[in-house]
Amino acid sequence: MKNTLTILIILVSTLSFGQNIEEEKLWRTKGVYDSLGNFIERAKIQSFLFSSKSNQFYRLRTQDKLNMETGETKVFVYRDTLNLKASNNNTYQLSDKETLTLHSKDSLTIQFNGYTLPYVKLDLQSNKIDLEKLKSTLQEEPLIESVEGIKEYQFTYQKNGLVKVKPQERNSEWESEYKIIDFNGFIIIQGIVSAPKLITKLEKGKISFMKIDYRFENKNGELNKLD
Repeated sequence: MKNTLTILIILVSTLSFGQNIEEEKLWRTKGVYDSLGNFIERAKIQSFLFSSKSNQFYRLRTQDKLNMETGETKVFVYRDTLNLKASNNNTYQLSDKETLTLHSKDSLTIQFNGYTLPYVKLDLQSNKIDLEKLKSTLQEEPLIESVEGIKEYQFTYQKNGLVKVKPQERNSEWESEYKIIDFNGFIIIQGIVSAPKLITKLEKGKISFMKIDYRFENKNGELNKLD
């Protein structure tokens, strides 16, 4: 009887979660906050979740790190799987140090060591962009970035994993690392000290993307060939 009751409790919790979460959806973080609710700017953690099942998420995290010996800053990519174990109400245990709380079908938080990461669901579907075609278009020639109609930078993505960045209004240029990440069908371009570009469309040499910065609202942009 006791075992039957335990199974029923777990089943009800799982069903309750399944009714509130959509599978195969992408979520984005909105920063890191301390126990007092203060935003922690220095954290600089970009993170995404993908709801693979009603009780499982895949997690992607990217972070810039400086090598103190060489002075080089590199982009590090971390992936793991979050299996949800029902705790109470809409709170789920991820590990000894992490818990997830589902606030609504579009909002959740992950707590660890006194810190909180809020996530919101993106109203997007994986669009199955051809990764090799994207790389070919991206690395073919210099591209002008336009975000919400404003053109600020020229990017030259190179096959060696480095991108040359040239401001439109200044006579300067620098080079830094970038990564092209395939996250369960969602393609993300992540550079140094820059918001991730979530690719939304590839058509006739034009790359459309959503600029996702944990500090601000999402913005739509394009990468186009030089006029």
